[in-house]
Amino acid sequence: MKTEELEREIYAFLERKLGISGIGRDDELVSNGLVDSGNLVRVATHLERLTGIEIPDRDIDADHFDTVAMIVDYVASKSG
Repeated sequence: MKTEELEREIYAFLERKLGISGIGRDDELVSNGLVDSGNLVRVATHLERLTGIEIPDRDIDADHFDTVAMIVDYVASKSG
C-alpha cells in the first residue's frame, strides 16, 4: 500500500470510528489525550486488517502510534 493511501486510510478511520478530525501528520494523538489505550488497540487492529502486518501488543503505544506520521513510518518498517 502506498504511503499516501495508508495515510488517507488512517485519517478516515480516525474520523469515522473515533470522531477525530482536523489533525495534522505530526499532531499528538496519545500524548494529547485524543486516543486512549483502548482506541489505540482499535487503530492497530484496523492497520493489521488493512495491511496484513502483525503488530505485537508491546508496540501498541505512544512510541509508535502517537502521530499519523509515526503510524505510517511504523507500518512502512513492518511492511518491508
